[in-house]
Amino acid sequence: MSPTLFSLLLKEQKLTTWEVFCVPYTATGRRLAQETNNRRLATVGLGRTTFDRWSSGTWFGRPRGEAAQILERMFEHPVDVLFAPAPDVDEPPVAMGSVAAQVGSRWPTSSLLIPAGGPAGTWEITGRHRLDGTSAAVHLLPVTKHGEEVNPEALHQDAQRDLEGFLRPARRGFLVGVEERLGNLELYVREAASARRAARPGPQSTGALSIPSAYLLDDLTYGILWALTQLDDGLLADDQVLDSERHIISTYLSLPRSAPSQFLVDLSAAGSSWMGSAFCAQHIEQELAGASVVPMFWTREQSGEEAAPWLFFKHKLDYLQTLTRFHSSSTQTVRVFCLPENEIARSERYERVLLLLAIALMERLGIRVRVIPKPEYAEVDGVALVPGHRAVVANWVRAPGGALWAAGSTSARGDLRTYASAFADAQSNDVLAGSSDPAGRLRILSGYLDLDWDWLTSRCRSLGEYGVAGLVRPRSRLLTVQALDETLLFLGKLTSDR
Repeated sequence: MSPTLFSLLLKEQKLTTWEVFCVPYTATGRRLAQETNNRRLATVGLGRTTFDRWSSGTWFGRPRGEAAQILERMFEHPVDVLFAPAPDVDEPPVAMGSVAAQVGSRWPTSSLLIPAGGPAGTWEITGRHRLDGTSAAVHLLPVTKHGEEVNPEALHQDAQRDLEGFLRPARRGFLVGVEERLGNLELYVREAASARRAARPGPQSTGALSIPSAYLLDDLTYGILWALTQLDDGLLADDQVLDSERHIISTYLSLPRSAPSQFLVDLSAAGSSWMGSAFCAQHIEQELAGASVVPMFWTREQSGEEAAPWLFFKHKLDYLQTLTRFHSSSTQTVRVFCLPENEIARSERYERVLLLLAIALMERLGIRVRVIPKPEYAEVDGVALVPGHRAVVANWVRAPGGALWAAGSTSARGDLRTYASAFADAQSNDVLAGSSDPAGRLRILSGYLDLDWDWLTSRCRSLGEYGVAGLVRPRSRLLTVQALDETLLFLGKLTSDR
């Protein structure tokens, strides 16, 4: 006979000890006392022996009176259902409440909303400063890991039908595989569209819905999913406006200076970032077209949220490729990041992973990155400096006055000296100066960002081998994951470096 539903719900919600259970039990009694004006509910206690009997899974009696009222409010089931055999249960179900609690506590920018009975619900994702947030459908699935894959456990007919219904719509959704091992939950994520393309679910096809173990939900995969879904959904929401207003970029490119207001067009945060970034990239390319001296670049990104566009915006990757014309066997461009320690300390770990990935992408393309920790340089312009000739200013990250971007060009000697002094100070105080090769600099950077190098490179290798598209795939034509996949493999090859 199956254990009682009550005993399974205790395991689900991690209320399996008398000491832990009594806290919400007493609190629920007090709330009910206020709602019903029944003061006795506020003083109901629970003995350890009674709890042990209820939680055994083999007691099929019925609590009475105030105890029954409290239990029914806590678990949203009548007591005759709570203390009856759980229907169609041979093994404990996916711990819905525990999954939601784990995700919410580990990543404060995430919230899984799984209604009672589950397993489908909503994944709410929020931005921090530059992204608007979004949401996706989610379906929890019990899985077991076998080597490099995790496979769904056998589903009864109703659960299989629910899964098929979840995968059918064209909306964005995620399968979250849940494996409970030694009391801990391991979560694995696969985008529903990827699973739908792999196979049409049927009674004998759950194996086709396997999830690569490389898609383990941790700070690497969560950071990618967090940034890409917000950028993608924002750009899709703005698709028509961005297409119809592209002429704005060419119009302002003809002006020597520009700083248009964000109110010029009605865009999401992602759309505003895309337009500002696209203009600045074209502005710099235009101004450097005749440059014969190798320029130096200063970038204003200080967080993973700000740096994520380097990983996903197609035009930014094209822009970096265009600048490789300055590279030779004896020269390379330099790009400076100002990353003050206080900003790093305020960043979540997954954001620091995104920041390192963006810098690794540049190092992979032959760009020498410097990191200056001095906070007084945090507001230096985004600028391309052609020493002794010209400074091309292009701000879109934290552009002043709420502008989409602030751009211009100057040859004034005072301005050139100011920018040159900042670059010289960055060279003298470079956090990454202890190494002359990309692998060494990235290892130093991981330490500065408080990221475990061996964990990071190992995870990048496994994720890069499978590719990001199965985890989360962009739908906007303005985004790509190709460069990210190549960067993951690049970092993965450094895992054995010592």
